[in-house]
Amino acid sequence: MWLFPGILVVLLLCSCQREQIPPGEIVARVGEAYLTREVVLSLVPADLSQVDREFFIRKIVEQWIEDQLLAQKAAREGVELSSAEEWQVERLRAELLATKFLNSRIRENLPVTDQEVEDYYQAHTQQFVRDADEVHLVHLYFEKLDKAIVREIRQSKSLLSVIENNPYLKTQVSRVIEPNGDLGYVPVEQLRSEFQRAIRGKKTGVIYGPIRTKDGYHFLQVLDRQPKGSVRSLDLVREEIVVFLKFKKRQERIRQLKENIRKEIPVETFYNHVL
Repeated sequence: MWLFPGILVVLLLCSCQREQIPPGEIVARVGEAYLTREVVLSLVPADLSQVDREFFIRKIVEQWIEDQLLAQKAAREGVELSSAEEWQVERLRAELLATKFLNSRIRENLPVTDQEVEDYYQAHTQQFVRDADEVHLVHLYFEKLDKAIVREIRQSKSLLSVIENNPYLKTQVSRVIEPNGDLGYVPVEQLRSEFQRAIRGKKTGVIYGPIRTKDGYHFLQVLDRQPKGSVRSLDLVREEIVVFLKFKKRQERIRQLKENIRKEIPVETFYNHVL
């Protein structure tokens, strides 16, 4: 495990002086610089196991100590940042403050109406044209065949129903990470060659299998086939459009906010000094 450059920069900016912090909040000290519990915990991902969490915390603290030792030794020997390097530090502080400010001002969930989604879809149909043949596929994998389930498949017209009626099947995953269940629309050319051979043709609704592969046995059901050049339906791309429109609305809010702030705070440029 290693630390991202962004974390290292935050650590460098987060050295505190002794009089500013209660002793119980101090995690490490180098000279007169202190690293606090609040800073360390803010850098630890929430989904780590206890073992990984402890390792990550120790890594953060040790990295901070090493950086502080070198930085303080450099300062004692008269090493200083250049004006350009000082500007980079100040720029980072400004970027952090700007991000925090924007998040505090534009934190609400920006609504997107059904009409907006439909209008975007109609105006950008070409964006949703398929560039390859696709199949709507349901997939079921066994490492070893379960005869009872195979009999149920033979008697059923829906592979998805078989999976839903046997919840343990949802936990079966092939070695190439193909989950059991509805895979949605998948480009045919991205399927394994064994799958492509099994489902070739134009039929839909047929349950194919068992298909023997190196990792076990598979059943497939093609619910729909769509050729290259066809347009994905609005239902298939609705969520994608919603996410995009929310992003655009946020960007527009940010643009308007910046424009208003420019009216409050004077801005001057002197390009003739550098161009």
